[in-house]
Amino acid sequence: MLIDNLDRNAVQRRGRESSRRRYAIRKRLDICVRAGCQSKPESGHTRCSRHLDVMLRDNQNRTARRKAEGLCVYCGVRPQFWGMRCIICRQLFGRCPKPLPRGLLHALRLHRQAEQRSERKHLQSRARHAMRALIATGIVTGDYARALSLYAGLDDGVWRSYGQVGTVMHISRERVRQLLYPSKVILTDMLSGDVPWRPLTRKNCLTI
Repeated sequence: MLIDNLDRNAVQRRGRESSRRRYAIRKRLDICVRAGCQSKPESGHTRCSRHLDVMLRDNQNRTARRKAEGLCVYCGVRPQFWGMRCIICRQLFGRCPKPLPRGLLHALRLHRQAEQRSERKHLQSRARHAMRALIATGIVTGDYARALSLYAGLDDGVWRSYGQVGTVMHISRERVRQLLYPSKVILTDMLSGDVPWRPLTRKNCLTI
């Protein structure tokens, strides 16, 4: 069996080499490279107009057949991937060296953004629950509690920036940051760092 395979491969290799030689000879003689044709090739091509039309029809039929079967229109072996080409032929023959098409990259980017928004909403929900518990303990009172409530939107569900909180309380953004900082440190520890803001580690004492 192994000898038969070796013989078959040798025959196929000799056939390919013979075809290449015939192709080179016909091209050098400036005649159509299609076997048996003596016509002049079209300008800029190696085949005459008749055989160019034949080749075009063959390519169109092959492409339609592979497309209907769900195979790559280039190799005809692997399944199509986000289009008419497989992921390998996309990388080898596509205009862009990236194996993933632009549409898929855009879809993945939107998916990642949706995941990030979902994760942020989950962190915000947990943070709000912890804030209500912190205020209920009486540790945070006065302007500290009011700034925290406005910041997280404990009453209306709308998160606010430092500037928006400062506008409501008629204080500066820096003062809002000072009021929120101790509470954020405590909440960061309570939630093991899973918070919708940059985790804080340095602890300050609350001034009630």
